[in-house]
Amino acid sequence: MKNIFTIVLCVFISLQLTAQVNYTANDPQGSPAYTNFYLFGSNMGYYGTSWDDGTIADIAAGNAAKGVKGAGVKTVRPSLYEDFLQTWGYNIRVNQFNHYASLGMQDLTVFLGTPVSTAHKDNNTYGGCSTPSLLFANMYEPIWDNGENGTPVNDNNYFALYVYKTVSTYKNQTKFWEIINEPDQDGGANGWKAAGTAGNWFENTPKPCELLNMRAPVYHYIRLLRIAYEVIKTVDPTAYVAPGGLGYSSFLDVLLRNTDNPTDGSVTAAYPNKGGAYFDCLSFHSYPIYDLAYWDGVTGTVKYRRHSDACADSYIGAKKKFDDVFAKYGYNGTTYPKKTIICTESNIPGNSTTTYFGGIAVQRNYIIKAMVESQMNGISQMYVYGIGNNGDYATATNGYDVMGLYQKLAGIGPLTNGGVYNQQYTDEGIAYKTTSDIMYGYKYDATKTASLSLPSAVNGGAFKNGSGKYLYVLWARTTIDSSEVANATYSFPLGSVGSTVSRKEWNYTSTNNESAVASTNIPLTAAPSFFTDLTALPLIPGDTNKAVQPENFFGWGVYPNPARSNFTISVNLKQRQELTADIYSATGALVQTIIQPAYYTTGDHTFNITVASHLAAGSYFVRLRVNGKPYLKQVVIVK
Repeated sequence: MKNIFTIVLCVFISLQLTAQVNYTANDPQGSPAYTNFYLFGSNMGYYGTSWDDGTIADIAAGNAAKGVKGAGVKTVRPSLYEDFLQTWGYNIRVNQFNHYASLGMQDLTVFLGTPVSTAHKDNNTYGGCSTPSLLFANMYEPIWDNGENGTPVNDNNYFALYVYKTVSTYKNQTKFWEIINEPDQDGGANGWKAAGTAGNWFENTPKPCELLNMRAPVYHYIRLLRIAYEVIKTVDPTAYVAPGGLGYSSFLDVLLRNTDNPTDGSVTAAYPNKGGAYFDCLSFHSYPIYDLAYWDGVTGTVKYRRHSDACADSYIGAKKKFDDVFAKYGYNGTTYPKKTIICTESNIPGNSTTTYFGGIAVQRNYIIKAMVESQMNGISQMYVYGIGNNGDYATATNGYDVMGLYQKLAGIGPLTNGGVYNQQYTDEGIAYKTTSDIMYGYKYDATKTASLSLPSAVNGGAFKNGSGKYLYVLWARTTIDSSEVANATYSFPLGSVGSTVSRKEWNYTSTNNESAVASTNIPLTAAPSFFTDLTALPLIPGDTNKAVQPENFFGWGVYPNPARSNFTISVNLKQRQELTADIYSATGALVQTIIQPAYYTTGDHTFNITVASHLAAGSYFVRLRVNGKPYLKQVVIVK
């Protein structure tokens, strides 16, 4: 009797775990808000036999065990194609995904692809196309069955089975699932057109032959979204389902006004919901290089805005076009839940060719501005394209070959060089890592940003971490075509920060240089700078005579001096380490430097540095350096 009860209980639990969802993304529980910190993402790429996905991940996120510094990447965007998994087994990438997690990566985005085998492919042609559909066969078979063949999905619905097995295997590391990369890739040159123009997608349905990555009616794509949403949410209710990297807001309009009805996209009992019910996240792609020209009605000529702020404006402008379409169909947080937004591809080239605009400085400035403005405009993740260059700046003619965080990677990886990692950062890579290292763990504070009263010549924002500390990222807006020269002066409003702020530049990750500057009349350039309030470091609760260095506040500690003398700084160091303590006034002036020479006996040693008793009462700042480099551990200052 006990065994029978156990069997029944197990069956009941199994049924509970695979119970089909009874909601859609139009319901609050079907479209949860994404609450994690903004994640700095990157696409992967192939760079020859000296690299594999594991070693590429090492240089993306950093691998301390191998002495690899990394580029500050917090999440990546791999693909998992059905034919690959069918051939090698669905578990083939489990170890790799575990490796991503071991490097600290989280909330990955995976895009699911179209079938390759003719057995699983819809080999029909549609709309007079000469090319058969690229999508799955049997998509209109039932999604679910009664558990035949050991799965809750109908195994004859090939896409449903592919999604079920893939998500069941990789759900622990993956948060976002994109359904086909760039389904709106446009072969008819109509996707970009505004409403009212011939062939536009706001008022016309894309023809199957126009959709180069599908070659099928758009209703079939909505069917894919419906299958994916039902299966993914059943397997992992915390995951997000997204159309895979849209380029045109008009295609989003198509999805939101049609159902998966294969006849005409109309609502019927069998097809009750339009496409917006079957995804809770939008993934988009933005390459601003295609959006920098404009018509000057005064001169009657085409002119250009080729600079980093125009590129950032284009990137955010693309997102806002999608926002407008969502608002049109009620995805405003009232009628229907708002959608989470991520960008899974963006960048500009590191050189200028006859085809594309770019350059090292503009690319570097753009990537910082895009990541900062992503957080300011509700974009939860942005994935740079890509990890490494496929060409050299001097000779590359394809702009996509010089969009990397690292210089050309071919042939210099550890797999063919005795385990040695020979990668070299690009300026973009240095800027990316600096931004990630400084900003990760902060969230945008719109109220604080508004209080900064930024003038029109200055852009940026305020960000706050969990301990209440503020970070400010500011720059001078670029306005001149093909120029990154811009200058502005900014003063923090009285009372918003103290008299002194810490300043770090775009290349901080390679220089470790920071400066204490007055919080007024700060000169800014087109390259964003990072500021924190030196006078606002939190004291240890309950003891006003101690202060700790907050996380990521490299090498600084506050030295409160309530009219007392002889404070001692105690630091444990190892053999051959020289300690330097620089004492600054509240205005940033250096008032004392204390050097404790290195010692040569083995083991750890505690250095006790006594600050001069003649310092007047007030607030001071202590910068600790070990062998000339900022001291990254906690600093405690005691009497």
